[in-house]
Amino acid sequence: MRRFLDTRLARIAKTEVPRDLPEARHHSLLRARVAVCALLRERSTPPDADQALAGALQLGDAAAAELGDIPDTPELRKTDAALLARDHAGAEETFETRLWQLVRQRLAGRELDPANASPAQLLAACVAESGLTRC
Repeated sequence: MRRFLDTRLARIAKTEVPRDLPEARHHSLLRARVAVCALLRERSTPPDADQALAGALQLGDAAAAELGDIPDTPELRKTDAALLARDHAGAEETFETRLWQLVRQRLAGRELDPANASPAQLLAACVAESGLTRC
């Protein structure tokens, strides 16, 4: 058993991470923040979320500005998508699952912490209050 683990760890250690992968991950994070911010702007948010919403919108605006400085072109998105395809396959499904968990919690009566709600919690509150019921 010990030898099997040693072999596996050695194989993982030898795996080279593409040089551009950290940048692609960062671009992906920025794009996600911008997308969530855009969704929050479109939806009416719970009145108790003003402070958290302001912070989430600032985060999205900062991400949009950073993407604008790159600049975020279709070619860059395509390159990033190719790099990230193997890196975090299933990330969209994981996000969707977590979002619907948050929606169910909100529908079950969980209140938002107005000072500390994450952008995902704000989005879940918007979805819950909009009446979408996929969960």
